[in-house]
Amino acid sequence: MLPPRWLAAVAVLAGVLTGADARAEVQPLRVAYEAHEGCPSAEAFLREVTARTELAREAAPDEAALEVRVHITSAEGESRGRITVGTEEDARVREVGGATCADVVAALALITALWVDPTASLDPQRPTAKPRSSDDSDPAGAAGAAADPTGAAPPAGALVPPGGQAPEPASPPRAGPPQAASLAPTAPVARPATAPPRPPSPAAGALRSPQRPLPLERRWTLGIQASTASGVAPEALLGGGPFVELRADLGLRASFRVAAEVAATGAIDVGPGGARFTRWIGRLDTCADVLRPARWLSLGSCVGAEGGFLHSSGLVGDTITEVKDATVPWASLGLLARMTASLGALVRVDVHGGPQFPLIRRSFMFERPALVIHEVPAVTWALHVGAGLSF
Repeated sequence: MLPPRWLAAVAVLAGVLTGADARAEVQPLRVAYEAHEGCPSAEAFLREVTARTELAREAAPDEAALEVRVHITSAEGESRGRITVGTEEDARVREVGGATCADVVAALALITALWVDPTASLDPQRPTAKPRSSDDSDPAGAAGAAADPTGAAPPAGALVPPGGQAPEPASPPRAGPPQAASLAPTAPVARPATAPPRPPSPAAGALRSPQRPLPLERRWTLGIQASTASGVAPEALLGGGPFVELRADLGLRASFRVAAEVAATGAIDVGPGGARFTRWIGRLDTCADVLRPARWLSLGSCVGAEGGFLHSSGLVGDTITEVKDATVPWASLGLLARMTASLGALVRVDVHGGPQFPLIRRSFMFERPALVIHEVPAVTWALHVGAGLSF
């Protein structure tokens, strides 16, 4: 029996995962299992599931089945498992940490069993065999052959003649110490085996270990980011704007971010006059986590695209007395490195930056006297720092 607090934790986990949708039919499972060295096998994981519920079984090769993907890694002396039940929009993802891989496998098997059957057992059900003597090949026949006409069975150790009739006792049995009925060795009497105490369930150990299962993964993040870009203008553009990000389970913890940004240089002194640059863009970044040094920290890479407008306006100076404004399209592609930190369940902070490759390159200049203010190079650089709330 599990303590009430563990039962409550598992009930909450099952309710979130299954939506309290009880299934009466047997559910075939197709398991994709990947684990580090020293972990139980995929067959052991499936046995852990079927030991908890009769409503789950392994799917045939060509049979429609529920997809279950299990991925277990090892870091800092502990195991960490990630399970995805279902596909596409209906997929549910959970993560579990534990001191040993066996604990993690048991916890993931419990999650799978509860998804299939909300009434699944919290502990694996082990089959029990009835106690039986190794010398008793036909208990019913032996008892019938050895019984006397009154129906009473002979005492243990009594000799039974080949004809099957037991000799009548010389006198009724008396109370007191038992007397040996024969010098022949007696057959061992089968005794019901006492079941050894059941060890604690690995799943229970996983639930009470310091590495508790993570809460429901939040897929959306809404936040704001600050940015700087060099090479786009004579001096760095500084600005920022809001963003929204969606995380999807594509095997690499992918994410998609859409952001709007406004950045400017302020007034720039360019000898005979001055200039000011402003850029309005929209960004789309597609990222994937590559490394996870800690539970709260991930490292990845991104591919980004941005498009919008770059505006420049001249400023009157010592020689320049007539100025003009110019607005040109802006588009570029980028390769970015990214670091993301989770500060609790709700707050996420990230930094990503790298080279940008402008698709439209322009030159900005004064006409009289002729003076080039800036030429957009083949490679520019960008850095973004963002923070947001997940939901």
